[in-house]
Amino acid sequence: MKINGSRHRTELLAQLRPGRTHSRSELAASTGLSVATVSRITRDLVRRKVLLEVAAVSSPAALGRPTRGLELNGDSGRVLGISLLYPVLRALVLNLRGEVLKQTDAPVSWNKGAAGVLQPLKKTVQALARGNPRLAAVGLALPGQWDPATGVSVSYPRVPDWHEVPIRKHLEEWAGVPATLIGYAPAMAVAEQAARIKAEPRNLVTVEVAENIAMGAIVNGDVLQGVSGNAGELGHIPVDPSGPICYCGAKGCLESRATTSAVLEEMGDRRAASFEDVVKMARNGDSYCARLLGRVARMVGVGLATALNLFNPEVLVLNGRFFDAGDLVSGPVRNAIQEHAIPSSLKRLVIEQSKLGLRAQPLGAGLVAIREAVRRL
Repeated sequence: MKINGSRHRTELLAQLRPGRTHSRSELAASTGLSVATVSRITRDLVRRKVLLEVAAVSSPAALGRPTRGLELNGDSGRVLGISLLYPVLRALVLNLRGEVLKQTDAPVSWNKGAAGVLQPLKKTVQALARGNPRLAAVGLALPGQWDPATGVSVSYPRVPDWHEVPIRKHLEEWAGVPATLIGYAPAMAVAEQAARIKAEPRNLVTVEVAENIAMGAIVNGDVLQGVSGNAGELGHIPVDPSGPICYCGAKGCLESRATTSAVLEEMGDRRAASFEDVVKMARNGDSYCARLLGRVARMVGVGLATALNLFNPEVLVLNGRFFDAGDLVSGPVRNAIQEHAIPSSLKRLVIEQSKLGLRAQPLGAGLVAIREAVRRL
């Protein structure tokens, strides 16, 4: 009986989502447990202050009659959510409701090899762990390829000397708590899905375009991770067979043709130190810069159309510095989507600009860490 009780508690805890209000009848429906069993378990969790009872919610299972809702108690623990893609490491301290209590950033020197990435990560994790005695878990949004079973990072973009790094083991040693890994792109999708509290979409695609291209997907309600932990490598679909060799070793990848870095490379010796310089020049009447942004934007749109045809989402969320160029790129992107996406993929599609911005990846990593921490309660 005790074994079943422990299993039932774990099943119920796995259904809890940070920042959401749950009714007992909904938890019973999602777990397959009886309402009586759910009530018994949740009474104990409320007594232990893992859960809080909150104002009445409408319960469809109770024919509209109000019932007390349940939420995770944010004060019962803290987690770290971290994203590790250069040029900046971003770390959030979250409570168990998924609310951001603190944010810290640190530069990542990918051109200094593996040490230029791992040293700022170690320093940040150790400092935040010391400052949060109630730390329960750490979550990391990790780019590149890694092994979910062992927690070993196999490769990191553009860092040749990064080989078989036991990143999960490192995190647990530095933080002193369990660590959860999730791919950089899947972490974005987790955060964007969670941000839509009123109606959590079951099919969502989010794409970040900056120095790199990252695509995360929610498919039938669950985040798509893949065997290597980083499903959604949209940046490495081939778009130009005669194009340059990508850092991944393939030829003519979308990422080599349609990023902020690609824009700068095509500028050549024209005066532009950053992507933002190119945007400014275009707005000041430089026709070459305007045409270049439009051409790259169309290629981004072709890539997005491919993603829409593959996943048929209800929501497409755009993120990253590339889209900060506004109308210089938005029109060509949307035109390319209209030309290349299957009409049925567009019929019920909503395209949105991310409201989370640079917080999406560390927030997603933190939310996954919260879910794992709650399951261990």
